[in-house]
Amino acid sequence: MEDLYACIENRIVYPLLIKNNGNTYLTLYYYTEHADSILHGNSKNLLCFQSIDAMKHFCTINELTIENDIVEYDFDTPFSNPIDYKRVLENWNLLNTIAGTFGMFFEGNLKKYTPLYDLLFRLNTTIELILPTYGLGEKYHEYILKVFRKKDRFLKRFEFYL
Repeated sequence: MEDLYACIENRIVYPLLIKNNGNTYLTLYYYTEHADSILHGNSKNLLCFQSIDAMKHFCTINELTIENDIVEYDFDTPFSNPIDYKRVLENWNLLNTIAGTFGMFFEGNLKKYTPLYDLLFRLNTTIELILPTYGLGEKYHEYILKVFRKKDRFLKRFEFYL
C-alpha cells in the first residue's frame, strides 16, 4: 500500500478544531518539504475525524506523531471592528493553507491586501503589550470581510475519515 502521508515532515502532525456554520471539524495540520497543509487524501476533500480517539487511531496506523494541544479556529464569530487581530490572522493563514493545498484562488493573496496582512502580522508580533483587539479604518474592515466572504468555498471540503 502506498504511504500517502510519507511527505509529512518528521511524521509530526498538529490537531486542529475548526468551527464553521455551526459545524466542528477535527483535523490535522502538518508541514511538508514545500509548504504547510491540512490533512487530505487523494480526493479534493479535507479529512476530518468524528472523535479524538478516531484521530489518534489514524495517527497510530499511519505512524504519525501528534504534537501540541488542539488549536481552535473559529469562523462562526463575526469579525466586528475593533477586530481580534490574532484570530483574523490565524484564520486568514488557515484559508491560505487550504487554498494552497488544492491550488485554489484565495482572495487574501491579492496584492491590494498586503498592507492589511502586514499590519495584522505586526500586531501579532509586537514586543510591546497591546490590547487583544484593534480598531481598523473602514477600508481595512471591509477588506477583512471580503477576504472571508468566500470562506465556505474552502471549509465545505471536509469529509469524515472512515
